[in-house]
Amino acid sequence: MPAQCNQPKKILVVDDEENILRAIRRLLMDENLEVLTATSGEEALSILKSDQDVGLIVSDQRMPGLTGVDFLEKARKIVPDTIRIVLTGYADVNAAIDAINRGGAYRYVAKPWKDDELVQIIREAAQRFFLVKENKRLSGIMKRQNEELQNWNSKLEYFVKKQTIEIQKN
Repeated sequence: MPAQCNQPKKILVVDDEENILRAIRRLLMDENLEVLTATSGEEALSILKSDQDVGLIVSDQRMPGLTGVDFLEKARKIVPDTIRIVLTGYADVNAAIDAINRGGAYRYVAKPWKDDELVQIIREAAQRFFLVKENKRLSGIMKRQNEELQNWNSKLEYFVKKQTIEIQKN
């Protein structure tokens, strides 16, 4: 496992109920996560605009102002690689479909949740985010190395042609 994956990860929890935010924060106390909280979609968007290191968002669906889906749709534009989870107290198939299609949700979790299941879902989502991030980093390194190799090959080809011409002259 790369060293970066062992560093604290940021998670943003969005819910208009303070007791839900406190409960999730308590659940994640022993995890290697920095938990940011917001009581509205608007507040959460403000946080994301100023701190784009958030790797995971857990958002309630039913909130005053922006719904969870609307918030996640806007958040997706600010931090497209962030993993998004919708947390809701009602089972609405259309909201689940919207969360996935419009908000790019990774998971849809119903309230009340089972603590150990929610923690496991969050762990898996955080791991997924950092694996994707590491994959992009390594792909960038590989791309630069391939470009460098092509440059060296071009130079070598030029040198070989030049030497071949010199040899043929003699």
